[in-house]
Amino acid sequence: MDTRHTLDRRGLLIAAGAAALAPSAAFAAGAKRSPVVATTAGKVRGASAEGVHVFKGLRYGADTGGARRFMPPVKPQPWTGVQDALAYGAASMQTGKGEDGETLSEDCLFLNVWTPAKAGKTGLADGAKRPVMVYIHGGAYNGGSGGSPLYDGTKLANRGDVVVVTVNHRLNAFGYLYLARIFNDPSVADSGNVGQMDLVLALEWVRDNIAAFGGDPANVTVFGQSGGGAKIATLMAMPTAKGLFHRAATMSGQQVTVGGPFNATKRAQLFLDN
Repeated sequence: MDTRHTLDRRGLLIAAGAAALAPSAAFAAGAKRSPVVATTAGKVRGASAEGVHVFKGLRYGADTGGARRFMPPVKPQPWTGVQDALAYGAASMQTGKGEDGETLSEDCLFLNVWTPAKAGKTGLADGAKRPVMVYIHGGAYNGGSGGSPLYDGTKLANRGDVVVVTVNHRLNAFGYLYLARIFNDPSVADSGNVGQMDLVLALEWVRDNIAAFGGDPANVTVFGQSGGGAKIATLMAMPTAKGLFHRAATMSGQQVTVGGPFNATKRAQLFLDN
């Protein structure tokens, strides 16, 4: 097999996906205030330009730091008034400084929405029932975020008349370190899977809120590359994710098995020893 052809094809696919989601340079310059949208936790307002409304840093889960570290995510506390959704939320703690200097924090359960919905009497719920596309970023379970410039959903939302969602969740040791057989503590019973549980909570947010942004909760596609694709394959095997998405597209992450408790414990012990 000509490996150069394989690598070129893979690079082309990555470039094509990036181009579909790439940001428009005119967005920031021409942005205006978007209509207010009511979510299950409270009202939010984003920005609008080029026929797309974007809401950044929408909180779908409470802070996972402190006493909630290694524990399943919970929904955020509701708020009163209108919160601005103009800047990406923090990415999960990871090696380095994060992409483009973004904030890193254990308080990282945020998602972003791009929608071409038309403003109406009730925000952006215009009755169009657009398909929803939820992108899960790559990074080998260790790094990355839904706030990367590559994943800006403006062009995709415009071209396809779809609602685009990107998401942050716990990564590396914070999301996938299996401690249940090392510590006799019920608070770490789910530690090896909490990153996946974050994604389930994000999809529950989509189910409960996306209609208010002009999307159809009964027509949700998850798509992702590399680690994102592998996380999608895992979601397909999770009973708690059943019914939260209806189609899946993965690239370079089509795993069919995951680590069992024995090997996961060995890896966790090596991590702790270091």
